[in-house]
Amino acid sequence: MGNKSEIDDAKQNDAEQVLEEGQQTSSDGVLESDASEASKPEVSKATKKPLSKIDESKIMMKHAEELIQQVDQEVHEVQSVVAKNVAAFDQEKQTLTNSTIAQSLTLLDKVHYDYNQVLPEEPFELSLGTTTEDVRVQPVSSGSFGGFILALIGMIGTIAGWFYVAAKKTGMEVDPEKLMANPPAPQDLEPMLAWIGGGMTNGVGNPTFGIATVALTALFIGYMLYKFYVGIKENKSYKIAKETYERSHVYAEQQKESKSEMERIDAHINACTPLLSSYRVLLDEANAKLQRILHVEGQRDDSSEYHPTSQQVMRDTDRLMDRAEKLITTPVTKEGRLNDASVQALIEAKALYESFVSKLYGL
Repeated sequence: MGNKSEIDDAKQNDAEQVLEEGQQTSSDGVLESDASEASKPEVSKATKKPLSKIDESKIMMKHAEELIQQVDQEVHEVQSVVAKNVAAFDQEKQTLTNSTIAQSLTLLDKVHYDYNQVLPEEPFELSLGTTTEDVRVQPVSSGSFGGFILALIGMIGTIAGWFYVAAKKTGMEVDPEKLMANPPAPQDLEPMLAWIGGGMTNGVGNPTFGIATVALTALFIGYMLYKFYVGIKENKSYKIAKETYERSHVYAEQQKESKSEMERIDAHINACTPLLSSYRVLLDEANAKLQRILHVEGQRDDSSEYHPTSQQVMRDTDRLMDRAEKLITTPVTKEGRLNDASVQALIEAKALYESFVSKLYGL
């Protein structure tokens, strides 16, 4: 994914391009998003107003969400295709095992041929490995509402503080319960405002200046509290957005690997299914020959008592069943990845099938 500075540059370019063109970042080929970002045209920063952290955070979160949705959709589409092919494979496998091979076992037993049935060495597995990474895209909070509430509280506190100190300095009684029951009249506030408007500096008190002083200091405190709170929230949102942006690209690479592995499994399944069908045809033919042998030669006490050509039919049936059962019983996947043993079983089964076809047609 590149070093940290490259990531920051890519994020800035993403943000500026979206604002300039008024459209979403292209989602084509998002599984190769890192490569596509490198090829994006640069925007002249000298003529552009720098983006705020909250704007960058929103753009990064939007990009991360689109990227995750796109790769998840692509993986889901592959999973759906693989699931259909696995169902077809399983159907062919069940037919071959429960019908054709079962009949072959019965016939070989009748001619007293000793066939060593292939038993699975490990549980059969056919699973699609997917990433367990969970990237959550959270909504970006600017902190404006929280900052407004904090500023309002700060302004009220500042005003209350002014009047409390002024009341103490002018000798007025400060009793919250009495004030709540009997709020002071405007003329009662004039001495306090006069003290604030000049009296506290031993000057001539002016209530108008007092009102201005209270208002300006309250606004200043409120503004500072608002900026402080919003700044903290922006930094926090930016940090979360940056982490989410980076994790979304890691997640996309993991999903890309999962998709690639699913496609390998799918190709393997698509090669196995028709081969199992071909084995079923050859074994059906071998079963018919065994039935003919039993009908013509009858049941003997030992397979060695049959005609040499009949014994060859038994050995051929043995070889076909052995390869078919190895292909069927070998786990297709191991820990979510294509099993090398299954690939080898496919190669051997295909080679034997081609050998039989070549012998049958003299190729």
